[in-house]
Amino acid sequence: MDIDMKAMKSEMGGAFVLSWIVFGMGLGTIEGAVALAVTWMAFSGAHILPVVTWSHIMTGDLADTEGNWMANGMRLVGQMVGAILAILLATEAGGIETGWAATEMWIPDIADNLWAVLGMIAAGAVWWQVHTRCDSAWASAFGLMVLGGAMTLTGAHEMGASITSAGDGIADTLVNWICDGLFVGIGAFVGCQVDGLIGEEE
Repeated sequence: MDIDMKAMKSEMGGAFVLSWIVFGMGLGTIEGAVALAVTWMAFSGAHILPVVTWSHIMTGDLADTEGNWMANGMRLVGQMVGAILAILLATEAGGIETGWAATEMWIPDIADNLWAVLGMIAAGAVWWQVHTRCDSAWASAFGLMVLGGAMTLTGAHEMGASITSAGDGIADTLVNWICDGLFVGIGAFVGCQVDGLIGEEE
């Protein structure tokens, strides 16, 4: 498998900026949305957020293990590495206490979280249509600002924090990182299918 080093560098750079600067502003704020849009423009072509990568995976050729799964999987790794570097810088390699604690795995209680899962899927469906139709980092970023409450956008940052904390809560964090992105990606897939059906009827 050939690794696209340009894509990897962009993912690392973008995730570094998000973890170091943007998440402190909060992506649900105007400032956070502007910073995310600028980051997407600066690192053109980078997904930067795991939910974007998962949406690409789920709307791509699911049978293409190398071109779709492996290429996008490497992007997820790049995002994690960028977050790790930012966290090491921001905490002076662990010298500054952040009070970070891993979020408990929520999948075992999926019945209790059914509405949250449906919200992730719906948010993924709506946001992916904005992201793919508007061809604008601004529209995508402000769409995430509006819908971000239904999606976990800090997946790479959480993974980076767990790894730099000597693997604290890594199992819970890993499952959340995968499932949070996967459900948004399923939403993106559903949105594309609905859009295709509407297009056929017109």
